[in-house]
Amino acid sequence: MRLLRRHLNAFIRKGYLPQKAELPEEGGWDQPFATALQSIENTFFYGEADPDNQLNNADTLFQFLVQAQLEEKKLVASLSNEVYVLASTMVPGGVDRIKRTTLKTREMVNGKPVVKKTIQETKITGNIRNYLPEILGAMTKRSLNDTEMLMMALATIRAESASFQPVDEGISRYNTSPVGTKGRHPFDRYDFRPDSLGNNQLGDGALYKGRGFVQLTGRANYEQMGKQLGLNLLDNPDQANEGPAAAAILAQFIKNKEGGIRAALKTNNLVHARKLVNGGTHGLKEFTDAFAAGRKYLGMAIPKKAKTAAKAKP
Repeated sequence: MRLLRRHLNAFIRKGYLPQKAELPEEGGWDQPFATALQSIENTFFYGEADPDNQLNNADTLFQFLVQAQLEEKKLVASLSNEVYVLASTMVPGGVDRIKRTTLKTREMVNGKPVVKKTIQETKITGNIRNYLPEILGAMTKRSLNDTEMLMMALATIRAESASFQPVDEGISRYNTSPVGTKGRHPFDRYDFRPDSLGNNQLGDGALYKGRGFVQLTGRANYEQMGKQLGLNLLDNPDQANEGPAAAAILAQFIKNKEGGIRAALKTNNLVHARKLVNGGTHGLKEFTDAFAAGRKYLGMAIPKKAKTAAKAKP
């Protein structure tokens, strides 16, 4: 603990943290220490670096504190390995992958032409690295950068957009009339639904179809969310699929239901937590599977009984 306090004080002296007063060298995991540590996470890890809530010597956050070269002043924000692994465990569709390409070349061997095959491997950056930083930033801005709310966001993404990127709602029997129906057009079943969606005219269904990480749907929801975020989503609904806006919509959606979500998670009522975001049980299996995978990963890192006491965040 003394070592960590020394390194946190080095960050404070260099002006990297909002705190002005240095920490006493002696002390435990008190509020000033927790506040300084959270400031490190906010500044350099998009608000969350330690989802298992226990700081070990091998953790990214610990290594960052003791190895950062402050004199270079070139520190930039990055995803911690622990947060990336949690996200990849809960939403495997967004992981980095290796693309393998077979290359063929002709060579002469003992005077005879021979085709030689080699495998070329190229690392493809997954959508987790592309979008999770923006999501973490949006969650931090709304004081949602704790493990439970991060898992809620990740499980929602698993249920709504499993590739970990904002997507358009697809045409289905739930939103579009059967082929051969008079006047059929994409999302016609969403038209003229003022009570549930706020759609009040022909074409509103397609214009305000589901978009983003959380599948924002309906004129009324686009209008309300746009007002909360200061975005004109009514005139530009496609903006809901753009990275920064999609991240903000996801975070704000969770913030709007935060009290109910926290209460549901406290009693492990994942069905209700899912309904608070989706309004139904669509994607419930994926949602619960994601939570199970995330909890298993975190459970391997820290005993359940120690989770709440291991790290107190402000």
